[in-house]
Amino acid sequence: MEEATREIIAIAPGDPLYPVNLGKISGKLRTLYALGNTALLGETFAAAVVGTTTPSEAAKAACAETTSFLVEKGFVIVSGLAAGCDTIAHQSCLDAGGKTIAVLAHGLDICYPRSNLNLRDAILEKGGLLLSEYPPGTKPRKNFFVARDRIQSGLSRGIVVIETDVTGGTMHTARFAEKQKRLIGCIVSQARGNKELLKENKALPLKTAMEKDTFIISMKILDIKSHEPDKKSQMELF
Repeated sequence: MEEATREIIAIAPGDPLYPVNLGKISGKLRTLYALGNTALLGETFAAAVVGTTTPSEAAKAACAETTSFLVEKGFVIVSGLAAGCDTIAHQSCLDAGGKTIAVLAHGLDICYPRSNLNLRDAILEKGGLLLSEYPPGTKPRKNFFVARDRIQSGLSRGIVVIETDVTGGTMHTARFAEKQKRLIGCIVSQARGNKELLKENKALPLKTAMEKDTFIISMKILDIKSHEPDKKSQMELF
């Protein structure tokens, strides 16, 4: 049963609604703010789909196809409601009849970018969720976007990198995923960030049907255990 609300609610660590997956990444957790279907916070089968705000045509197609595939396999889709790959991931999830969580870098009473206002509303109308660690009224800041990347990966069993350069938010998310012991899948492309992740064996290639199936199975059987990161990782994560 969906637990939906059109009011922004605060969810403190220890609350039964606190995200199951996120609650296992560190001993130091923060209050979250949620709007929409909070039942999704209890879903452990979630996957983050992330990528550049300026994807190539090939990346756009890969993002839509991969997201639909994940929905078909029973995953909630996590992304950041940014332009480009995030937008495609959320929209493709809704088009496929799935549920999606948008992790925002500002208060939930703000929509950024404004061009995604209709998509934001559609996410709520179709049983999705908006989530943030920032209280209502908080405006977006550059460092907030980096910080929210750790929540995207922390909510998920794995992340899928669609297309990225060697710098930027997608690579931040990949680094957080690695620290949090989440699986990382990567679309095979000529993008510099994709090539680096695959060359350094930090991500599983997602090209063939067998590779995609293996990634899905690996995420489903992944045992996400609570762990205490070292002090350096603690600071980087929170």
